[in-house]
Amino acid sequence: MNGWKSPKPSVEELLHGCAGVLIAGCGGGGDLVQSVSIMNYAKNLGVNNVCLATISVNWWGAFSDGCEVFDLDWFQPAERIGPDLARILPDTRLTGGMGAGKPTYEIAMARTFDVPVYAIHLGNGLPGVRGALEEIIRRHGCELFISADIGSDAFFSGEETQVCSPLIDAFSVLCASELSIPGVYALNGYGGDAEMHMAHLNRNVGECMRRGGFLGAGGITQRDVVDLQRVFDMMGPDDVEQWPCRAARGELGVFYCKRLWGVERIPAAAATFYFDPDVICGMNPAIQAVRGTKTLQQAEDAIYAQCGILSETRLALELPYPMPPQRADK
Repeated sequence: MNGWKSPKPSVEELLHGCAGVLIAGCGGGGDLVQSVSIMNYAKNLGVNNVCLATISVNWWGAFSDGCEVFDLDWFQPAERIGPDLARILPDTRLTGGMGAGKPTYEIAMARTFDVPVYAIHLGNGLPGVRGALEEIIRRHGCELFISADIGSDAFFSGEETQVCSPLIDAFSVLCASELSIPGVYALNGYGGDAEMHMAHLNRNVGECMRRGGFLGAGGITQRDVVDLQRVFDMMGPDDVEQWPCRAARGELGVFYCKRLWGVERIPAAAATFYFDPDVICGMNPAIQAVRGTKTLQQAEDAIYAQCGILSETRLALELPYPMPPQRADK
């Protein structure tokens, strides 16, 4: 745990004098692109050593189809570091799975920015994810970890009905709290994943603030918009990850998201809010459920047993129900 005393440091204070920062997408899939504005912010504060990472999964169809867990061998060519970690190269292609031949966010980021970009395997559960992050930290001498998210679902309190992707966020926020270096949770595109009613998100963010979890905020700059658009030009339309970029351009109002729900894009969607992950861990029952799990299936089962939610890795993925684990324990 961070275990910071009050008053806790702001993210700006944490970045000043920081030798290196690891920024990872919080939910897998496209969340990695939310690191762009944070990376630029860190560099403006003098952090020259920036590394990016993501838990490698993707949603190829409707959100209710679930996410596909990538095999790291599908990334070719790539620098394979271990069973749970690979460095993505500018010429890497996705060669397997449902999205073979399609671009992914980790590939797009490696082609767009001159920083190390890593893919992390989800299949070996929380220990595999944590071990991969620690390996990146060791290799690059990182002194701060930032988990970059979009929307709302990390603020799940057990009462919300629309949360559809609790597991990877739970792993990510828990790692931000428990790695060997200090960690921060960064929220972009306020409400933009449409997984929580805005009134519930406001309530839960307010409770996190009351518990001393707020570590400051920053804005999506015009330079960030240009850099983000370079990635989106490669990836194509994305009605979730483009939320902050579109908000910063003044595209505000009520929109459909994920073909499921309408959600309001407000000016706050163009800001990044930073929080102490220790506080979020104390509020989110999905995070508490996965703590101590050793495999992906154990984590899926724990979230269902304790929260009543099917994890994103246990949804349909174009297979008939009932959905077995994609990777069953041996």
